[in-house]
Amino acid sequence: MTQPLITTQAALTDFCSALTSLSWIAVDTEFLRVNTYYPKLCLIQIATPQGEVALIDPLTLHDLSPLWRIFTDPSIVKVFHSARQDMEVLVQQGCLPSPIFDTQVAAVFLGYGHLAGLARLMQEELDWTLSKDQTRTDWSQRPLQADQLRYAQEDVTSLTQLYPHVLAKLSTAQQQALNEDFEQLQDPSLYQVTPDEAGHRLKALNRLSPKSQAIALSLAAWRETYAIEHDRPRRWVLSDDTLVAIAKRPPKTVKALYKVPNIKASSVREFGETWIELIDRVFQSPKTWPEKAPKPPPVTDREQIALNLMLAFRDQVTQTYGINTGNWVGKTELLAILRHEESATLKGWRRLLLEAPLRDFFAQKADLRWCEDELVLVKRST
Repeated sequence: MTQPLITTQAALTDFCSALTSLSWIAVDTEFLRVNTYYPKLCLIQIATPQGEVALIDPLTLHDLSPLWRIFTDPSIVKVFHSARQDMEVLVQQGCLPSPIFDTQVAAVFLGYGHLAGLARLMQEELDWTLSKDQTRTDWSQRPLQADQLRYAQEDVTSLTQLYPHVLAKLSTAQQQALNEDFEQLQDPSLYQVTPDEAGHRLKALNRLSPKSQAIALSLAAWRETYAIEHDRPRRWVLSDDTLVAIAKRPPKTVKALYKVPNIKASSVREFGETWIELIDRVFQSPKTWPEKAPKPPPVTDREQIALNLMLAFRDQVTQTYGINTGNWVGKTELLAILRHEESATLKGWRRLLLEAPLRDFFAQKADLRWCEDELVLVKRST
């Protein structure tokens, strides 16, 4: 029987008590993150394998500890789709769910890539059409409307059908690989915000000179602190592109800041003096600049031949498993495999689909073959 919208402590306690005997539950959340730094949790949806659904209202409940105990119970798997954002908003509330299963990540082994939407999976795997008419709704409004409640129930209910369907299609090796991915999603450090480390998330950081890196790191640390203290989206304070543009060609005056491409004049008026002061500090402290990363050994002619084979196999895996981008594993990671080095990024499904077969190939445990219009690595019989 479907539970009503839960808005009282007694109802929450009773519902959570009934969950303790289950081996897994489906979980979804609705939140707002439009004009704030922190996401605002507006609704938590739970569905059981038996079809019971509860919509838990965190805006009216002040003690969610009964639910947090379920979310951290090691005997109950919490099933999400695209768990990262749900996990982030729940961690902000003081709870890191564990253990978890993410159907979006698992879908890579079904040929949908690692970023497939729930609606696509439900349609193609179970012929179930999900409504998307409430994707941009205001979940903080109260009372919630009937269409919102229907939408919230539908998404989490669909997970109770998708999870066992996906699980049945996974091999033992695939499940073990996915556990590595899920362990990463359950790592508290993934959700910890440290202003001094914020700049390391900039995609262009490693392409900057040591001086420009120091400026980018300083500006990013300031931006993170300001955004947290004022609860504003960091992009509203200073976008990544603008931050990197400042770091590449650091202006020496507030007036010069106005010439930075796409910079907001209002931001220069509000923060310009602070930014110039931060840049000046970096100029005056060259000893604090990051050391220039040593260049890896150049690729030899023999390595380039092997690298071309590896790139071809990567592209085949990309196509076979429906992975959205061809650079999900770059040349740096491939060279690490070739040179028998460890790679921190080749974990989980990436390890199983690419690293392990290639290491077998270079250990002469597998052969690269062209079979039925596909490039495949076939293990040698022992």
